[in-house]
Amino acid sequence: MLTLKGKNAIVCAGSSGIGKGIVSTLAEYGANVTTFSRNIEKLDTVKREVREKTGRDINIIKGNLSKSDDIVNVVKSARETFGNIDILVMNYGDPKVDKFMGISDDEWKYSIDMMLLSTINLSRMVIPDMIQKNDGRIVYVTSMTTKNPLRNFSISNTLRSGIVALGKTLSIELAEKNITVNSISQGFFNTDRLKNIIKRNSEELKITIEEATKNIENEIPMKRFGNPEEIGNLVAFLCSPLASYITGDNIQIDGGAVRSI
Repeated sequence: MLTLKGKNAIVCAGSSGIGKGIVSTLAEYGANVTTFSRNIEKLDTVKREVREKTGRDINIIKGNLSKSDDIVNVVKSARETFGNIDILVMNYGDPKVDKFMGISDDEWKYSIDMMLLSTINLSRMVIPDMIQKNDGRIVYVTSMTTKNPLRNFSISNTLRSGIVALGKTLSIELAEKNITVNSISQGFFNTDRLKNIIKRNSEELKITIEEATKNIENEIPMKRFGNPEEIGNLVAFLCSPLASYITGDNIQIDGGAVRSI
């Protein structure tokens, strides 16, 4: 039976989309969840919805992944509320989608801080808790771009691949401490980000939203987009005792969209 009862988790960027789905699912399986984002009003809504669905209260705090002081405050709040950290789920805001030459230095620096450096810093902060317990789970939620780079996704293609490489490195270093580190390469899921991508494709190709949607769906063998809770279920499995011998992996969840082995 899959259970996370008594486990203390931090989930990044949990106010909407993939993060919200992960927060809800982990709470449903019994985890004590702390999550944060820049929008406290959306977090309040997530907290209410999780309580109504699961009967559990999550810990919310306003914070920006790109700011190191905010990350320190998140970890402090999580420990004060629930205790030392057992689970870290790195989920991220949306990096800019544009042609390589259309991305400024400031946009690269922001994305590096928001994605890569936040992963390094949060991992460094919670790993001592896990070493002390001789047990822990770290999951980096990345993208199919780590296996199938996409046009106009220079930031995602570059930084998410680095995050996967970091996860592989940590899985080797931490295996003897019973700490697993895995990555998830997600495909196309029903989120606001996907809606924005479809809108952009529609404008660039001068086709309707419906046609742009179908163009993407037709590239997916299952002919549909995923739901955030489906990623939540995979994360919950990887964080449970059922996945105790899975580490260093980069697992696709994309309806078969990526064909590579």
